[in-house]
Amino acid sequence: MKVADSARMAEIDRLAQERYAIPQAVLMEDAGLRAYLLARERIWAGGPPPGPMVFLAGRGSNGGDALVMARQRRLEGQGELAVVLGAGEPAEGSLAAVHLAICRAMGLPVLRYPEQAGEVERLLAGARWIVDGLLGTGLRGSARAPLADLIRLANSSPARSVAVDIPSGIGDEFRPGYPALESEYTLTVGLPKLCLYLPHARPLCGQILVVPGVFPRELLESPQLAGGMLLAEELEELPALPREAHKGRRGHLAVFAGSEGTTGAAWLSATAAARSRAGLVSLFLPRALYAAALPRFKSVMVRPWEEASAPERLDLRRFSALLVGPGWGTAEKRLRWLERLLGLGLPGVLDADGITLLAGLAPRPRLAGRWVLTPHPGEFARLAGLELARLLEDPLPALLRTSAELQAVIVLKGHCTFVAAPDGRYWILDGMNPALATGGSGDVLAGAIAGLAAGGMPVLEAARFGVLLHSRAGEEAHRERGYFLAEDLLPYLSAALKGR
Repeated sequence: MKVADSARMAEIDRLAQERYAIPQAVLMEDAGLRAYLLARERIWAGGPPPGPMVFLAGRGSNGGDALVMARQRRLEGQGELAVVLGAGEPAEGSLAAVHLAICRAMGLPVLRYPEQAGEVERLLAGARWIVDGLLGTGLRGSARAPLADLIRLANSSPARSVAVDIPSGIGDEFRPGYPALESEYTLTVGLPKLCLYLPHARPLCGQILVVPGVFPRELLESPQLAGGMLLAEELEELPALPREAHKGRRGHLAVFAGSEGTTGAAWLSATAAARSRAGLVSLFLPRALYAAALPRFKSVMVRPWEEASAPERLDLRRFSALLVGPGWGTAEKRLRWLERLLGLGLPGVLDADGITLLAGLAPRPRLAGRWVLTPHPGEFARLAGLELARLLEDPLPALLRTSAELQAVIVLKGHCTFVAAPDGRYWILDGMNPALATGGSGDVLAGAIAGLAAGGMPVLEAARFGVLLHSRAGEEAHRERGYFLAEDLLPYLSAALKGR
C-alpha cells in the first residue's frame, strides 16, 4: 500500500475528477459514507454507535465528510446527535453547505463555536463519541483560533474520538506543541497520509484504518508515489529457500561486534542472524574477550580477532555478507578496519558503533547500494549532522538525502520505522510496540537483516523483510510474554520464518 503527502493526495483527488469524471460531490459522498461503514464495522461492532455523539465540522472537505457521517447516523435511527461548526457556516453553494442543510432538515442540532462556547463545552463534556472533521491535509503550520481552542476543548472531553482522514491540527508541517485533536481512531481516506507517521504526530492518531473504495485503484498505485507501507502480511511473500538448500547455499556471515562490556550485543546480533536463515555465522571477537565469551556461543563460530593487526591480512573472501558494529566500540583503531570492510565489495549491515564511526570518516565512502545502515534517531542525527529535536520533527527529508549521498539503504528505527532507498523510495512500518523498546532489540534487528542478506537476498529486500520479521517477532513475544528481554525475541524470529 502506498503513502501520500498532502500534495500527492490533492493530485489524486484532481485526477479522479478530471481523468475519471468522478464529480467532487460523489467523492465526498463516498468518503463520508465509506468512512461511516468502516467505523460501524471495525469500531462500533457492526451497529450504530451509542450516543450522545458530536460531529465537529469545518468548512472544507473534511467537514463535509463528517456531515455525511452525521446524516448516515441519523438515518440508522434515533439518537442524541449534534453538529458543531468550528469555523462558521460553510461557504454558500459548497458541498459542505449542502450536507449541513441535509443535517438541519433531519433535525440535528447545529451549534456554532465560539458563538455558543458554553453550550458546546457542555455538549462535549457529556458526549460518548466525537467525530472530528474540523481540519484536513490542507492545513499549513499550526491550527489557529477559534479552531485551536475547540480542539483543546474536545481533548478535554471524556468522549472517545474518531478522526476523519487525519486528526485536526496534524498536517505535513506539524510540529511538537501544535494543537491537535487526540484521536483514538483515524479513518484515513484512500491512502495513509505521510503526516500521520511523523514521530510526534503518530501517538495522536490512535489506530489508523484506511477507508477503501473512494478513488480509482490506478491512482492509488501510481509509481509516482514514492512511499509505501510495510504491512505484516507482506512477510508471507518472503521467498522460501529451496528444499535442497545446504548451509553454504544459505550463506556465511562475518560479524564484527563486541568489545569490553558489550559482548551481549555481539551474541544477540550473531545469534539473530543464525536464526534468520544464515547457514553459517562467524563472529570476530577481540582476543581479550574470546576465552570468557566462548562458552556462551554454540551455533555461532567465534574467532579471536587481533585489532592491532593489518586489516588487509585478514582473508574474508569466503564470506557472503558482513555485519559490523553492534557493541563494537568507537576507538580510532576501528576506523581503518571499517574502511577495509566497507571496501570489500560484499553486502553488509552497519549498526550502532559502526554508524558512529562512519559519521567520523572524511570523506565518507559511497557504498554502492550494498550496505544497510540501521541507526536509532540519535545515531542518525550525528550521521546527518542534525540536532536530534529537529530530526524528529520530520525525519524523511534527511533520511532520503543521506541515503542518496551514501548510496546505502537506511533503516531508521523508532515507534514508526522508516526504510529509505538511494533511489528515493521509502517505506514505513507502523510499529507502535513499546515492548520492542528494550536494550538489544536493535542488535536483533541488525542480525535479522544480515542473516537474510547472507543468503543472497538483495540488501533492500533484506532490510524490508528484516524489519517485518523483527516486528512480527516482537508482536508475538509481547502477546505471549508481555514485556520481554531482547534474547526472548530470538526463538520468535525462527517461528516467524516457519515454512519459509
